[in-house]
Amino acid sequence: MRIVYVLGTSTGGVGTHVRALARDVAADGHELGVIGPAQSDEHFGFSALPGVRFAALDMGTGIGVKDAALITRLRTLIAGFDADIVHAHGFRAGFVALLAARTIGHRPRLVISLHNRASGRGLRGRIETGIETLLAKGADLTLGASADLVVRARELGARDARFLPAAAPAVRAVPAEAARATRAGLATEFGFGDDAVIVLSVGRVAPQKNYPMLVRALGHLGEAESEGTPELVFLIAGAADRTVLDQVASQYEDLAATSAVPALHFLGPRDDVAELNAAADIYVLTSVWEARALVLQEALISGRAIIATGTGGTSELLGEAGILIGDDDDTGLAEAIGELASDPAHRAELAARARARGARLPDEGEVAKELVSIYTELMPSQVG
Repeated sequence: MRIVYVLGTSTGGVGTHVRALARDVAADGHELGVIGPAQSDEHFGFSALPGVRFAALDMGTGIGVKDAALITRLRTLIAGFDADIVHAHGFRAGFVALLAARTIGHRPRLVISLHNRASGRGLRGRIETGIETLLAKGADLTLGASADLVVRARELGARDARFLPAAAPAVRAVPAEAARATRAGLATEFGFGDDAVIVLSVGRVAPQKNYPMLVRALGHLGEAESEGTPELVFLIAGAADRTVLDQVASQYEDLAATSAVPALHFLGPRDDVAELNAAADIYVLTSVWEARALVLQEALISGRAIIATGTGGTSELLGEAGILIGDDDDTGLAEAIGELASDPAHRAELAARARARGARLPDEGEVAKELVSIYTELMPSQVG
């Protein structure tokens, strides 16, 4: 088969998922093209993958009059690949790909993967719902990275909507000695003791991750601190939206200026997440919504004691392998952290549950194999 992936700007989970699919589907012998912004190629290296052709196309983020030229350019690129399947990833890429693919003479089958929910309100919300409906009805197949996205697509009239997980990359095993070295290095850098409880969050500092909730929880923990309570150290690893980072840092500084609160450190982008997971005692995910967070899958595979907001696909992903709290429930988050910080046995139990659940998650190769079967099903008469 000749398959083209279309994606917008990405520095995180969507790009990671598409790169793995492109690598594995091309390795399976199919002709694979990727169309997306040049910076996405620079970040993920699509054009360096064996058997993968890349074409640069800046998608932008908003819908406007310039989209006519964008759609024309995408139509030309898709036709140049002579694609049997066009698989667009994300809301923006799906919209542009739908308008481009529907006017190609040799019309390819169109698959749209939804990785996030539309979150606009008011007029913007009504526009987004209109586009969601157009995508659901216009695609030959809609794939959702969580069950709620599949339900939403069906409600909007999708002719065929199914769940397909985005698998986490292989997680590097970290020897105990390396984990201790990472922990010691962090202790030296940030000045905390050997017995401190490290609470780790991994993810871009952006509105969806809701780090203000984490800061509010720190305030509750400071109020509840008593003699004998373990020292708590909070670490956030990930790239940052500068405006959001400044807001969260200012929120924390204002809180720390008036009361005693646990330490919070922003680590920025890191290439040693496996080591950070191994060194941490508790992993926390505070997102307003997630489909199937790769960072949470990594924490499961690494065997961390996990606390997460039970939104989107997180509940189905985590199951009984961690503690689920309500969306934006800073009090519940503080209580869960305080409980685990004071109970090493409970942390160890949750870590074991997480590791067992992580071992059962599908890997990237398994997801790619399932997807190829879906492509073949879509085109039984044309492609062997």
